Amino acid sequence: MTRRGVIGGALVVLFLNLASLHGPFGAATAKTTDLSDLWWIPTESGWGIEIVHEEMTVFATMFVYGQDAKPTWYVATLTYQGSFVWSGTLYATTGPWFGTVPFDPNAVTPTPVGTMTFALQFVNQAALTYTVNGAQVVKQIQRQSLVFLNFTGQYAGALSLQGTGLTCDPSRNTNATPANVQITHNAQAITIGTQTNADTCTFPGAYSQGGHFGHVSGGYVCASGDSGTFTIFEMAVSYYDFRARTLLNSNSGCTLKGYINGLLQPPPPQ
Repeated sequence: MTRRGVIGGALVVLFLNLASLHGPFGAATAKTTDLSDLWWIPTESGWGIEIVHEEMTVFATMFVYGQDAKPTWYVATLTYQGSFVWSGTLYATTGPWFGTVPFDPNAVTPTPVGTMTFALQFVNQAALTYTVNGAQVVKQIQRQSLVFLNFTGQYAGALSLQGTGLTCDPSRNTNATPANVQITHNAQAITIGTQTNADTCTFPGAYSQGGHFGHVSGGYVCASGDSGTFTIFEMAVSYYDFRARTLLNSNSGCTLKGYINGLLQPPPPQ
């Protein structure tokens, strides 16, 4: 069994308009879509920005080159402004030589040089705008994938779905219904099988990835006779679990949104 990747992602409590789901890797949400990742522009390898996201606050570390072509670092703590935008003061810092022992934190001097704004457009895309001493830069950036994640495994977890539409049977709404999940993943081919007390369903599709998030879409079929199309996105995997957001469009006309997660079985060695 292959287990590799990094932890990331979070459960979602707010959804955008369904039309936004046609963007790369689905719609973004303001609070719970985890922005933590390396972000870059593939055609501009050599610089980038690292994001650490906790609750509604983002800490950004940007590594670029100065006018003298020497490596330069900037940092910013960005606060949520609404409409999927985070903004804050951008700082350059100076300090003692890294080999100094003991390190003197009082010798570190942060200098405000401008502002930074991170505007999330989709799960895998954002607009980065920053100014340094009056010079403004605007970039369209995306998550950078370090390794190809593999979700293969047997998981014991839960499936939560809420339906919308006149044809939705209220009984299809679930609140953390226990589920056994079997995932077979080989390169771009992935199949997710779910088994609950109510139904057994199969979700095969083509896998893609941006940063530490995976995405799969295709057609599904259930033992009950239900079928339709699906998108499973913001897929994150760790040594011991996986989790994702889900969107199901049943051929009956019912749309179901929610989450799926599970703990790897048997538990991995400690």
